[in-house]
Amino acid sequence: MNFTAFASRFRPAEGEEGCSDLNQVIAGAERSIVHIAGAGFSVQFALSPSATLVAVPASALEQIVVGLCSVARSTLPVNGRLWIESRGHDDPSFAPISGVVAVTEARPRVLVRAEPGGGGSPESAALSPARSAAELPALEGLLERLGGRLEVLLQPASAPAFVAHLPAWAGTQSAGRIPAALPHEGRVILLVEDEPQVQAVTARILRAFGYAVVTAHNARTALTHAEQYGPAIALVISDLLLPGVSGKDLVGRLRTPCERARVLFISGYSREHLGSLTEGACFLRKPFTAQELLAMVRGLLPEAPH
Repeated sequence: MNFTAFASRFRPAEGEEGCSDLNQVIAGAERSIVHIAGAGFSVQFALSPSATLVAVPASALEQIVVGLCSVARSTLPVNGRLWIESRGHDDPSFAPISGVVAVTEARPRVLVRAEPGGGGSPESAALSPARSAAELPALEGLLERLGGRLEVLLQPASAPAFVAHLPAWAGTQSAGRIPAALPHEGRVILLVEDEPQVQAVTARILRAFGYAVVTAHNARTALTHAEQYGPAIALVISDLLLPGVSGKDLVGRLRTPCERARVLFISGYSREHLGSLTEGACFLRKPFTAQELLAMVRGLLPEAPH
Protein backbone atom coordinates (compact mmCIF):
# COMPACT_ATOMS: atom_id res chain seq x y z
CA MET A 1 0.00 0.00 0.00
CA ASN A 2 1.50 3.37 -0.95
CA PHE A 3 1.38 6.45 1.27
CA THR A 4 -1.17 8.34 -0.86
CA ALA A 5 -3.52 5.35 -0.91
CA PHE A 6 -3.18 4.99 2.87
CA ALA A 7 -3.91 8.68 3.48
CA SER A 8 -6.98 8.55 1.25
CA ARG A 9 -8.59 5.98 3.55
CA PHE A 10 -9.04 8.55 6.31
CA ARG A 11 -11.91 10.92 5.57
CA PRO A 12 -14.00 13.19 7.77
CA ALA A 13 -17.00 11.46 9.32
CA GLU A 14 -20.37 11.69 7.59
CA GLY A 15 -21.78 15.20 7.89
CA GLU A 16 -18.30 16.71 8.41
CA GLU A 17 -17.29 17.13 4.77
CA GLY A 18 -16.13 20.70 5.47
CA CYS A 19 -13.16 19.53 7.54
CA SER A 20 -9.93 17.78 6.69
CA ASP A 21 -6.82 16.50 8.43
CA LEU A 22 -3.91 18.84 7.77
CA ASN A 23 -1.19 16.17 7.87
CA GLN A 24 -3.14 13.71 5.76
CA VAL A 25 -3.80 16.27 3.05
CA ILE A 26 -0.11 17.22 2.94
CA ALA A 27 0.80 13.54 2.77
CA GLY A 28 -1.71 12.90 -0.01
CA ALA A 29 -0.23 15.79 -2.02
CA GLU A 30 3.29 14.37 -1.80
CA ARG A 31 3.44 13.22 -5.42
CA SER A 32 2.32 16.63 -6.71
CA ILE A 33 4.81 18.40 -4.44
CA VAL A 34 7.70 16.21 -5.61
CA HIS A 35 6.69 16.90 -9.22
CA ILE A 36 6.67 20.65 -8.56
CA ALA A 37 10.09 20.49 -6.88
CA GLY A 38 11.60 18.88 -9.96
CA ALA A 39 15.16 17.78 -10.59
CA GLY A 40 17.78 19.21 -8.26
CA PHE A 41 15.32 19.73 -5.40
CA SER A 42 14.56 17.39 -2.51
CA VAL A 43 11.36 17.58 -0.47
CA GLN A 44 11.39 17.64 3.32
CA PHE A 45 8.30 17.16 5.50
CA ALA A 46 8.08 18.02 9.21
CA LEU A 47 4.51 17.17 10.19
CA SER A 48 3.48 17.90 13.76
CA PRO A 49 1.71 15.00 15.47
CA SER A 50 -0.63 17.51 17.13
CA ALA A 51 -1.76 19.24 13.93
CA THR A 52 -5.55 19.35 14.25
CA LEU A 53 -8.45 19.00 11.89
CA VAL A 54 -9.05 22.22 9.99
CA ALA A 55 -12.33 23.73 8.79
CA VAL A 56 -11.25 23.58 5.17
CA PRO A 57 -12.38 21.00 2.56
CA ALA A 58 -9.59 18.63 1.57
CA SER A 59 -9.62 19.73 -2.08
CA ALA A 60 -9.20 23.40 -1.15
CA LEU A 61 -6.51 22.62 1.42
CA GLU A 62 -4.54 20.60 -1.13
CA GLN A 63 -4.84 23.49 -3.59
CA ILE A 64 -3.39 25.84 -0.98
CA VAL A 65 -0.51 23.55 -0.02
CA VAL A 66 0.46 22.69 -3.60
CA GLY A 67 0.11 26.32 -4.66
CA LEU A 68 2.41 27.53 -1.89
CA CYS A 69 4.94 24.84 -2.85
CA SER A 70 4.85 26.10 -6.42
CA VAL A 71 5.49 29.69 -5.35
CA ALA A 72 8.22 28.67 -2.86
CA ARG A 73 9.95 26.60 -5.53
CA SER A 74 10.13 29.69 -7.74
CA THR A 75 12.19 31.55 -5.12
CA LEU A 76 15.33 29.55 -5.93
CA PRO A 77 16.61 28.97 -9.46
CA VAL A 78 18.53 25.69 -9.02
CA ASN A 79 19.26 22.98 -6.46
CA GLY A 80 17.80 23.07 -3.00
CA ARG A 81 15.22 21.68 -0.64
CA LEU A 82 11.51 22.37 -0.47
CA TRP A 83 10.44 22.35 3.18
CA ILE A 84 6.85 21.80 4.36
CA GLU A 85 5.99 22.04 8.08
CA SER A 86 2.66 21.70 9.85
CA ARG A 87 1.78 23.00 13.30
CA GLY A 88 -1.16 22.50 15.64
CA HIS A 89 -2.65 25.46 17.48
CA ASP A 90 -0.97 24.41 20.75
CA ASP A 91 2.45 23.84 19.18
CA PRO A 92 5.33 26.24 19.82
CA SER A 93 6.14 28.85 17.21
CA PHE A 94 8.29 27.78 14.29
CA ALA A 95 11.75 27.12 15.67
CA PRO A 96 14.57 29.55 14.86
CA ILE A 97 16.34 26.71 13.08
CA SER A 98 13.72 26.98 10.36
CA GLY A 99 15.25 30.34 9.44
CA VAL A 100 11.82 31.89 9.83
CA VAL A 101 10.60 34.72 12.03
CA ALA A 102 8.48 33.28 14.84
CA VAL A 103 4.75 33.10 14.17
CA THR A 104 2.71 33.34 17.34
CA GLU A 105 -0.87 33.04 16.09
CA ALA A 106 -2.55 30.10 17.84
CA ARG A 107 -4.02 28.34 14.82
CA PRO A 108 -3.32 25.23 12.80
CA ARG A 109 -0.85 26.30 10.14
CA VAL A 110 1.41 25.11 7.40
CA LEU A 111 4.71 26.69 6.41
CA VAL A 112 6.37 26.26 3.03
CA ARG A 113 9.82 27.53 2.12
CA ALA A 114 12.77 26.74 -0.10
CA GLU A 115 16.33 26.28 1.13
CA PRO A 116 19.33 26.68 -1.18
CA GLY A 117 21.41 23.65 -2.08
CA GLY A 118 24.81 23.29 -3.67
CA GLY A 119 23.89 25.29 -6.74
CA GLY A 120 22.17 28.24 -5.12
CA SER A 121 22.58 30.70 -2.28
CA PRO A 122 20.17 32.61 -0.05
CA GLU A 123 21.50 35.87 -1.46
CA SER A 124 20.32 34.90 -4.94
CA ALA A 125 16.79 34.06 -3.79
CA ALA A 126 14.15 36.29 -5.30
CA LEU A 127 10.41 35.86 -5.72
CA SER A 128 9.52 35.29 -9.36
CA PRO A 129 7.34 38.34 -10.28
CA ALA A 130 5.24 36.37 -12.76
CA ARG A 131 4.64 33.48 -10.36
CA SER A 132 3.94 35.83 -7.46
CA ALA A 133 1.49 37.97 -9.43
CA ALA A 134 -0.37 34.94 -10.76
CA GLU A 135 -0.56 32.68 -7.71
CA LEU A 136 -0.12 34.52 -4.41
CA PRO A 137 -3.19 36.81 -4.69
CA ALA A 138 -5.37 33.86 -5.68
CA LEU A 139 -4.12 31.77 -2.74
CA GLU A 140 -4.54 34.70 -0.37
CA GLY A 141 -8.10 35.26 -1.57
CA LEU A 142 -8.96 31.58 -1.20
CA LEU A 143 -7.60 31.51 2.34
CA GLU A 144 -9.55 34.62 3.31
CA ARG A 145 -12.79 33.16 1.94
CA LEU A 146 -12.18 30.06 4.05
CA GLY A 147 -11.54 32.07 7.21
CA GLY A 148 -7.76 31.86 7.15
CA ARG A 149 -4.95 34.15 6.08
CA LEU A 150 -1.64 34.06 4.25
CA GLU A 151 1.59 35.45 5.68
CA VAL A 152 4.73 36.01 3.59
CA LEU A 153 7.87 36.28 5.70
CA LEU A 154 10.62 38.20 3.95
CA GLN A 155 14.10 38.20 5.47
CA PRO A 156 17.53 39.50 4.45
CA ALA A 157 19.72 36.93 2.70
CA SER A 158 17.03 34.26 2.80
CA ALA A 159 14.28 32.98 0.57
CA PRO A 160 10.74 34.00 1.61
CA ALA A 161 8.66 31.66 3.71
CA PHE A 162 4.91 31.29 3.27
CA VAL A 163 2.60 30.53 6.20
CA ALA A 164 -1.05 29.60 5.72
CA HIS A 165 -3.00 30.19 8.95
CA LEU A 166 -6.03 27.91 8.91
CA PRO A 167 -9.33 27.85 10.81
CA ALA A 168 -9.52 25.00 13.31
CA TRP A 169 -12.39 22.52 13.04
CA ALA A 170 -14.87 23.01 15.87
CA GLY A 171 -16.65 19.66 15.43
CA THR A 172 -15.64 16.22 16.61
CA GLN A 173 -11.88 16.41 16.90
CA SER A 174 -11.39 12.67 16.47
CA ALA A 175 -13.09 12.49 13.09
CA GLY A 176 -10.81 10.98 10.49
CA ARG A 177 -7.77 11.05 12.77
CA ILE A 178 -5.09 8.44 13.18
CA PRO A 179 -4.98 7.71 16.91
CA ALA A 180 -1.26 6.95 16.80
CA ALA A 181 -0.55 10.52 15.72
CA LEU A 182 -1.57 11.96 19.09
CA PRO A 183 1.61 12.95 20.94
CA HIS A 184 0.36 12.18 24.45
CA GLU A 185 0.17 8.52 23.50
CA GLY A 186 3.98 8.41 23.33
CA ARG A 187 4.12 6.87 19.89
CA VAL A 188 6.08 9.49 17.96
CA ILE A 189 9.13 8.33 16.01
CA LEU A 190 12.07 10.72 15.58
CA LEU A 191 13.89 9.83 12.35
CA VAL A 192 17.40 11.30 11.96
CA GLU A 193 18.83 10.70 8.48
CA ASP A 194 20.92 13.09 6.39
CA GLU A 195 20.37 11.35 3.04
CA PRO A 196 17.18 12.96 1.67
CA GLN A 197 16.00 9.97 -0.34
CA VAL A 198 16.60 7.47 2.45
CA GLN A 199 14.82 9.76 4.90
CA ALA A 200 11.86 10.32 2.59
CA VAL A 201 11.35 6.62 1.84
CA THR A 202 11.77 5.55 5.48
CA ALA A 203 9.35 8.20 6.75
CA ARG A 204 6.85 7.33 4.03
CA ILE A 205 6.86 3.66 5.01
CA LEU A 206 6.35 4.40 8.70
CA ARG A 207 3.59 6.96 8.13
CA ALA A 208 1.83 4.64 5.71
CA PHE A 209 1.39 2.16 8.54
CA GLY A 210 0.03 4.68 11.03
CA TYR A 211 3.14 5.91 12.84
CA ALA A 212 3.59 9.59 13.64
CA VAL A 213 7.03 10.61 12.37
CA VAL A 214 9.08 13.77 12.80
CA THR A 215 12.24 14.01 10.71
CA ALA A 216 15.63 15.65 11.06
CA HIS A 217 18.62 15.77 8.72
CA ASN A 218 21.17 16.82 11.35
CA ALA A 219 21.77 16.86 15.10
CA ARG A 220 20.56 20.42 15.59
CA THR A 221 17.14 19.69 14.11
CA ALA A 222 16.90 16.43 16.05
CA LEU A 223 17.59 18.20 19.35
CA THR A 224 15.00 20.88 18.51
CA HIS A 225 12.37 18.18 17.88
CA ALA A 226 13.40 16.38 21.08
CA GLU A 227 12.87 19.52 23.16
CA GLN A 228 9.51 20.10 21.47
CA TYR A 229 8.03 16.61 21.72
CA GLY A 230 9.98 15.23 24.69
CA PRO A 231 8.33 12.17 26.28
CA ALA A 232 6.01 11.78 23.27
CA ILE A 233 8.99 10.39 21.34
CA ALA A 234 8.89 6.63 21.82
CA LEU A 235 11.55 5.65 19.27
CA VAL A 236 14.64 7.32 17.82
CA ILE A 237 15.80 5.96 14.47
CA SER A 238 19.20 7.43 13.64
CA ASP A 239 21.90 6.95 11.07
CA LEU A 240 25.20 6.16 12.76
CA LEU A 241 27.11 8.67 10.62
CA LEU A 242 25.66 12.19 10.60
CA PRO A 243 27.17 15.56 9.59
CA GLY A 244 29.55 16.60 12.35
CA VAL A 245 28.43 14.02 14.90
CA SER A 246 28.02 10.27 15.31
CA GLY A 247 24.60 8.79 15.84
CA LYS A 248 25.78 7.35 19.15
CA ASP A 249 26.81 10.78 20.45
CA LEU A 250 23.52 12.29 19.31
CA VAL A 251 21.49 9.60 21.07
CA GLY A 252 23.44 10.32 24.24
CA ARG A 253 22.34 13.97 24.01
CA LEU A 254 18.74 12.92 23.38
CA ARG A 255 18.53 10.81 26.53
CA THR A 256 17.30 13.61 28.79
CA PRO A 257 14.42 15.05 26.69
CA CYS A 258 13.48 11.61 25.32
CA GLU A 259 14.14 9.56 28.42
CA ARG A 260 11.78 6.69 27.54
CA ALA A 261 12.66 6.41 23.87
CA ARG A 262 13.93 3.19 22.37
CA VAL A 263 16.79 3.42 19.86
CA LEU A 264 17.26 1.90 16.41
CA PHE A 265 20.49 2.66 14.55
CA ILE A 266 20.69 2.32 10.77
CA SER A 267 23.83 2.27 8.65
CA GLY A 268 25.25 1.08 5.36
CA TYR A 269 28.14 -0.47 7.27
CA SER A 270 27.84 -3.95 8.70
CA ARG A 271 27.31 -4.42 12.43
CA GLU A 272 30.80 -5.88 12.80
CA HIS A 273 32.47 -2.69 11.52
CA LEU A 274 30.65 -0.34 13.89
CA GLY A 275 31.97 -1.35 17.29
CA SER A 276 29.84 -1.16 20.40
CA LEU A 277 26.47 0.53 20.20
CA THR A 278 24.46 2.41 22.79
CA GLU A 279 23.23 0.02 25.46
CA GLY A 280 19.83 -1.38 24.58
CA ALA A 281 19.93 -0.10 21.00
CA CYS A 282 19.01 -2.21 17.98
CA PHE A 283 20.62 -2.14 14.55
CA LEU A 284 19.33 -2.40 10.98
CA ARG A 285 21.67 -2.39 8.00
CA LYS A 286 20.91 -0.31 4.90
CA PRO A 287 19.52 -0.93 2.41
CA PHE A 288 16.55 -2.56 4.11
CA THR A 289 13.13 -3.56 2.88
CA ALA A 290 9.88 -2.12 4.18
CA GLN A 291 9.12 -5.47 5.78
CA GLU A 292 12.47 -5.51 7.62
CA LEU A 293 11.97 -1.96 8.88
CA LEU A 294 8.41 -2.56 10.05
CA ALA A 295 9.32 -5.82 11.77
CA MET A 296 12.07 -4.06 13.72
CA VAL A 297 9.87 -1.09 14.67
CA ARG A 298 6.96 -3.30 15.70
CA GLY A 299 9.33 -5.24 17.93
CA LEU A 300 10.41 -2.03 19.63
CA LEU A 301 6.90 -0.51 19.80
CA PRO A 302 4.66 -3.56 20.27
CA GLU A 303 1.60 -1.49 21.23
CA ALA A 304 1.85 0.87 18.25
CA PRO A 305 -0.37 0.50 15.16
CA HIS A 306 0.05 -2.51 12.87
